[in-house]
Amino acid sequence: MTAVFWITLAISTFVVLARPGAVAPWEMPSLVLDRRAVVEDVRHSESLAARLPDGPEIERLQTLFLEHGLAELEPPYRKVDYDTRQVRIHRALERLRSAHGPESFEIVRASAVEQFVRVFDRNRGHRRSEKEARGALGGFEEILRRYGAIYEGVVIAPEMTVRALYKARWNLIHRAPAIDGFSPIELQAYWGWLALHGWGVPLRERIEALTLYREAGGANAAEAAAMFDLLEGRPDRCAEILEELYRKDGELRLRNLALGARHAAKLLRR
Repeated sequence: MTAVFWITLAISTFVVLARPGAVAPWEMPSLVLDRRAVVEDVRHSESLAARLPDGPEIERLQTLFLEHGLAELEPPYRKVDYDTRQVRIHRALERLRSAHGPESFEIVRASAVEQFVRVFDRNRGHRRSEKEARGALGGFEEILRRYGAIYEGVVIAPEMTVRALYKARWNLIHRAPAIDGFSPIELQAYWGWLALHGWGVPLRERIEALTLYREAGGANAAEAAAMFDLLEGRPDRCAEILEELYRKDGELRLRNLALGARHAAKLLRR
C-alpha cells in the first residue's frame, strides 16, 4: 500500500511539473564550470608556484606588491605615490625577466595566487604576519563585494572565479592586461561570473562579458543571452531563443521560461 502511495505521488508530481506554466524569466542561469578542468588548472598553478626561485629580484617584486596592497587599505593615497610605485614595479619586472627568464613572470604570479588562497581561506591553517596578510589581500575584498562574489560576508562565487579575479588584480598591478595568461577555464570563471552574476556591473559590460564567456566555451550562454534580451526590453526575442533551446534540449524549465517571456511581451503591448 505504501509503495502504491509513493508511486502515485511521484506520477502526480511529474504531471504538475510537465504541465505548461509560465515562469517569470528573470533569473540568470548559474555559472557551471567543468570540475576536471578546474582541478587540472589549480594543480598547474600550484606546480608553477612550487618552482619559485630565490633571489633579490623576486623579493623586490613581492615587496612592492605587498606595499601596493597596504596602500589600497588606506585610501586615498597620492597619485605621485602610485606612479612612483608603478615605475619601481616596471623596473623590478625588467630585472626579474633578465635574471630568471620570461617564464618567471608567470611563476611569480602563480605564487602570489597560491599565497592569496592560503591567506584568504583561514581554515587551511597557514600562518603569516598580519602585515603580510593584509598586503596580500589589499582591497581585494572590496572587488569581490563590487561584483557580487560576497553576500553577507560569505563568499558565494566559485573558488575558480575568486582565483581568476585575484589573478586579474595581480596582472593589472604589474602592468599586464587583466586576463593575461588565463586558461580557458579561468576565462569561463572570470567572464561567466561577471555576465551571469555580476549584478553590480553595468548591463552593457555584462553583455560584453557574456560574449567573451561564450567565446571561452562557457555553458548556458545562449540562455543567458535570452535573459539579457528580456532585460533590454525584448521579451519576444527572449521567448524565441528559449523556445529554440527547448526544442533542442527538451528541458521543461526552458519551455516554462519561454511562456513567461511571451506573457511579459503581451503585457508590454497592452
